[in-house]
Amino acid sequence: MNWLRLFLALALWPGLWATGVCFAGLLRSAASTPSFPWWAAACFAAGWIVSGLAYLFLPRPRGLYVLGHELSHALAVWLSGGRVHSLQVAAKGGRVVSNRTSAWITLAPYILPLYPLLAGVLWLASLQAWPRLLDYQLGFLGAWGAVWGYHYAFTFDLLRTKQPDFLVYGRIFSLTLVALANLLLATALVWSFFRPVPLLTLLTDLGRNWVWTYTQGVHWVSGLLLRYLPPPA
Repeated sequence: MNWLRLFLALALWPGLWATGVCFAGLLRSAASTPSFPWWAAACFAAGWIVSGLAYLFLPRPRGLYVLGHELSHALAVWLSGGRVHSLQVAAKGGRVVSNRTSAWITLAPYILPLYPLLAGVLWLASLQAWPRLLDYQLGFLGAWGAVWGYHYAFTFDLLRTKQPDFLVYGRIFSLTLVALANLLLATALVWSFFRPVPLLTLLTDLGRNWVWTYTQGVHWVSGLLLRYLPPPA
């Protein structure tokens, strides 16, 4: 089974590249529009950078991160129709005991950024109740960037450790799924905020990139086989 997951992960690498190319193109399209909110993007980026520096040089809110980490596991269990029996949280780590497990449940904290998404939902709900909060949008974007920055700072820090979540289904398989899921999430968020192209165009471009990348891969492998394998007798 481990060899099968490794093969599946390697088979997803061209799709990962294709998704990254699509995301980069979407970002360029959004940034090239005259109405692109550069100040908003700068505030978000500044919050991200500040949180990264704070993560390196200040005490880290590890207990708060572990809580969100375990809640993400629990949320994935519930979304999968399972039942959570217990949830334990401590500064050094946590644990969720449930009646169901899967790659989605195991990798949920790295695929489902709980705190950033929760902050975004709360902001949108607050705007519905108090529309004048829109005047403080730049401040929120700076804070939101900091929340995202902390999320990814903790995530990248775990990548260099023997985190059990990455070992259950194999490190290469797990990291491939996490990278692909985060690229798709980033693509969805950029499109939701800026909508530089119609959704159908985005999906078509994404599918076209996948097909082109895998087609080129098949041609390359076929060329290698024809070049190095002996001809049939």
